[in-house]
Amino acid sequence: MVKVSFDKYSKKRLRRELNTIIQIGYGIISTLDYDKVLQTISNGMADLLKIESSAIYILEDEQEIWLGATTPPLDPNMPEGLRRANLNDHPHIKLAILQQKPVVLEDSKNVELSDAEQMVVKLRKLRSIIYLPFIQTDKAIGLLILGTCKHTRKFNQHEVVLAQTVANQLAVAIQNARLHRDLISYKENLEQLVLERTYELEAANEELKSMNEELSLKNSLILKQKEELETTLQNLKTMQLKLIETEKMASLGVLTAGVAHEINNPLNFIMGAYIGLKNLILHEGNEHFKEASLLLTSMKQGIDRVVSIVRGLNQFSKDSRTNNEDCDVHAIIDNCLLMLQNQCRDRISVVKKYAEGNIVVKGNTGKLHQVFTNIILNSIQAIENQGEIIIKTEFDGKNVIVSVQDNGCGIESSILPRITEPFFTTKEVQKGTGLGLSITYKIVQEHNGSLAFESEVNVGTKVTVSLPISKIV
Repeated sequence: MVKVSFDKYSKKRLRRELNTIIQIGYGIISTLDYDKVLQTISNGMADLLKIESSAIYILEDEQEIWLGATTPPLDPNMPEGLRRANLNDHPHIKLAILQQKPVVLEDSKNVELSDAEQMVVKLRKLRSIIYLPFIQTDKAIGLLILGTCKHTRKFNQHEVVLAQTVANQLAVAIQNARLHRDLISYKENLEQLVLERTYELEAANEELKSMNEELSLKNSLILKQKEELETTLQNLKTMQLKLIETEKMASLGVLTAGVAHEINNPLNFIMGAYIGLKNLILHEGNEHFKEASLLLTSMKQGIDRVVSIVRGLNQFSKDSRTNNEDCDVHAIIDNCLLMLQNQCRDRISVVKKYAEGNIVVKGNTGKLHQVFTNIILNSIQAIENQGEIIIKTEFDGKNVIVSVQDNGCGIESSILPRITEPFFTTKEVQKGTGLGLSITYKIVQEHNGSLAFESEVNVGTKVTVSLPISKIV
């Protein structure tokens, strides 16, 4: 066994570096906001090397780079145009990206710089500079610049290797945040497209009505054709909106699966830091071992929680074209509750009354996740303050009966028969599309099951799903 000894300075530096890396990890897993992730990385990397200035450039395409974050932070009123630059105007950035290796300048005054580089150096008063590319799957997605201000500093090999290693790991977090940002943008654009197309169809329909009313005075045949045309247009309108919604749900499923896959990489990185910190404390006999053990336990619980969420996302976004999978009903319900746990916490208690054994039905795992997520989410949203949701499973011979009962606001009896109609909703604008229960009803039918509702205003609602049993384990 090789024993490595550390002097007090080395131990202190190692602890500080580990703590800084852990803090960066906490920061990037606490949000998927693109700008916040970039700023967290910029601040954290500057702190890791104890350096005054930091900047992150993102490679937008083969020729353009975009200034994403700096330390100290950017002026929030800085025009977007000033944050973009041509890669060829910054040869040292280009060199680091092409070589996929760090580039170190010991003193900017002794190096030939381009006009654009001289402007940046003068503006931020940079002397010693290190360029660190963000590498993911053998491809540079951007670059981190760390620099001293007004004085020089010699970066040792440990600092350069440490910074580049951490930068490569953080590239995954940057890519995840960018993916999340693109997903939000895609969703917003798609919703706007739906509104525009709906407006166009309504405008065209109104114009057609006006024309047909005038023509109907002259010819009864035209009136009949008008009615047929209106029916056809309405059918086309409904079909188009359904197709758009289907495409949106499919895209969200693919992107969710991608996010779940990519989150695994920074999780491994954080777990590695956790194990390293734990071993360091155990080997060094830290006088604060008890307090550190509590922190390590909290870290491990957080990591386990994220791992469970990733598994849940993988199940929810599972893409299968058949309805012939073995689907564990209890496991699916538990998985849906896990993903909705943050909406229940501290105000809604969930009571599970499961029948004995694991109930298995033949169907599509991803679609059944969608069914129970929609039903449970509706129960959660129906409870304004404190409340309770009871989930019960039982048999009636050939079928499993799943009931979800809440003590929320309830539904008026006059509209209860309409709640599975497409686009019908009792929720506020932008809080519901009216497609959740419609899609749920269709999926249950595809599984040869049935869906029933009982509700009373100010008492609560009970939703019952019946599905044919395949086997009980």
